[in-house]
Amino acid sequence: MPTLYPLPDGLKIKSILGLLFEDIEVSPGGKFDGSATSGAWFGVYINDAGAPVALCASDAQLSAYWSAALSVLPVAIARDAAKQRSLNEMMIANLREIMNICTRLVMSEHSPHLRLENVYRAGQLPQAAAALVTGARGRTDFQVALPKYGSGQLALLSN
Repeated sequence: MPTLYPLPDGLKIKSILGLLFEDIEVSPGGKFDGSATSGAWFGVYINDAGAPVALCASDAQLSAYWSAALSVLPVAIARDAAKQRSLNEMMIANLREIMNICTRLVMSEHSPHLRLENVYRAGQLPQAAAALVTGARGRTDFQVALPKYGSGQLALLSN
């Protein structure tokens, strides 16, 4: 059954995120680990009624790399954040901006409206959003590489 909110292919991800990150590379990825101890972060997208309908998830590495790259923080800070699985406040704010832009990845001119509700660490998702991790109708996983910083996994889930 098709999803109400479309899932992107690698070309769409590269097109949208390429506006933020020069020379970004996107390829099909392995299964994303969103467990509570993984260090992953989730952008939760809600419909106009306030119900979670899609998620954008980035593993600890990608969360650190792209949130640091957005402010051109030193690579050493990004790598340390990835290793520690911990983002500072500026990086969390940057991640929120990136996840807001990623709204375009799960929308089309034919899909219903949705918006970013917030970003959450793995294991801290609200119950309704956590149900999407296992109950989404659609899912796609990618490996995303940012020059100078490194690569990590991105997963998009949709109803």
